[in-house]
Amino acid sequence: MNRHRLLPLLLIAASLSQPALAQINPFRGSRGVPLNAEDITALTEATNHLLDRPHLVSGAKETWSNPQSGAGGTATAGNPLHRKGLACRVVHYQTTVPGGPRPERSTDLTWCKTKDGWKIG
Repeated sequence: MNRHRLLPLLLIAASLSQPALAQINPFRGSRGVPLNAEDITALTEATNHLLDRPHLVSGAKETWSNPQSGAGGTATAGNPLHRKGLACRVVHYQTTVPGGPRPERSTDLTWCKTKDGWKIG
């Protein structure tokens, strides 16, 4: 895996699967089943496909799924914005992870384009 694609993967894993870190967990209070490594990989690939579209428009979607875990969802492009001189894009995630009291979850993350690729901003 490309080293530059690993950082977003790790950041998503930290933000989606560790409820003890409430300040970075977009699903705080969720007692649901966390995403596993394969789920995170599928979600990250969908995000990269979405953000790398040449003429990305708000509302464009990319789906992802992991048949082994049953998890899946969508990544939806939000409005473009600028942060610290970087072109950024809000991405809304709708995620389903079976097996817990809250199988459906949603969150927004802001991704910024850097010289090394897309990073959570």
